[in-house]
Amino acid sequence: MAFDYDNGRDTLNSTLNERDLTSYVTNISPKESPLYSLLGRTTAVARQKESITDVLQAANKDNALIEGGLLTTVSTSADRGTESNWLQIFSKTIEVSGTQEAVMKYGGITSELAYQIELRYTELATDIEDALINGTGATGTTAAGRKMYGLLAKITTNTATAASANAQWTGTATADLFNFEELLITMLQQGFTTGISFDTILVGGTAKRRISRLSTKLTMNIDAVEKKSVMVISTYESDFGEVSIILDRYVPSTTIIGLKLQMFKVAYLRPFAQEALAKVSDSKLVNVLGELTLAFDTQKAASKLVFQ
Repeated sequence: MAFDYDNGRDTLNSTLNERDLTSYVTNISPKESPLYSLLGRTTAVARQKESITDVLQAANKDNALIEGGLLTTVSTSADRGTESNWLQIFSKTIEVSGTQEAVMKYGGITSELAYQIELRYTELATDIEDALINGTGATGTTAAGRKMYGLLAKITTNTATAASANAQWTGTATADLFNFEELLITMLQQGFTTGISFDTILVGGTAKRRISRLSTKLTMNIDAVEKKSVMVISTYESDFGEVSIILDRYVPSTTIIGLKLQMFKVAYLRPFAQEALAKVSDSKLVNVLGELTLAFDTQKAASKLVFQ
């Protein structure tokens, strides 16, 4: 006898059966911020962070004073310069109604307000990560906030471009990979030429896969538990030193950034803090705010290779 769907009871037409929900919440959005986590911290005292730079005269093999010669010839001395970046105010405001805070909630959440604040802190970290790399910079007006310059906007000395349509970017033949590696080494050499050896490379997913194809520099790791061989490049050793390869989703897919990590820092005028705002309705209102920028000794401490 077939089931009587009109008069019988089944789950298809029952609305008050207990729901089988997890006792936790799974966040399915990207939340890593590797550069922000790696950079050191320093302080700021104004809305613009500045560093003072100076240069040496080029080495001169012919610097030879004649015996008994006069000492009155004054060596060339250049004026010192500055490099700067604007501080950016990062802010998130959270509002939760009194009822939502009080009711029982699925997912192991006891306080909606605390849960939302935690989410906003994670979002702020990814906002900062994006700005540290891709920030375009703005002085700020009464209608628009100040914005920091990110690495890509600030790097002006050590730059190189290559055609993304060429086999050096897309090809898998040994010659193609060799040409790609030559471009990578040239980028690292730019730092050496300007007097700074890079120790870190930031790449997106596409460039990371490209670097992992460089079999001549590949390290074979053996997972003792799984008994699997894993081919990865987490560090790359070139003629100009060893560099760590950092995967960062905010680096454009056709861009590679090299830098001396210790010469870049996050400078805080106001470290992040949360403040309860005035109560004007049956809700709790909290703001999380911080003011900071990408501080650097000199933009020459970084380089970028862009495939166009």
